[in-house]
Amino acid sequence: MKYYFRAWKKYISFHGRASRKEYWYFTFINIAISLLIHLASIRAGLQGIVLGQTIADLVYLTLVLMPLICVGVRRMQDVNKTGWHLLIPVYGIWLACLDGVPDDNKNGAKATL
Repeated sequence: MKYYFRAWKKYISFHGRASRKEYWYFTFINIAISLLIHLASIRAGLQGIVLGQTIADLVYLTLVLMPLICVGVRRMQDVNKTGWHLLIPVYGIWLACLDGVPDDNKNGAKATL
């Protein structure tokens, strides 16, 4: 959980680096929360309004969109790439799975916790 909260502390920061653990904990916990919100909304009888997403789903997505983008950009910087690499679907995921550059790079010291 410390990795999840670390990403929230850097809510709107594109500077620095994010470790694999920080990125993937944040991503998977947000997927789990989103899934729980969606299932609870459907169970409560709320109808999907946009591609099957309920209002609660869209509100949660709005809240976590910026932190997800920021932690993704910091993750790309950890592997010595720019944040634009997130836009290349398979390549971006592959880069997010790689270990970060072991030495300091132009984005700062190695991401550790």
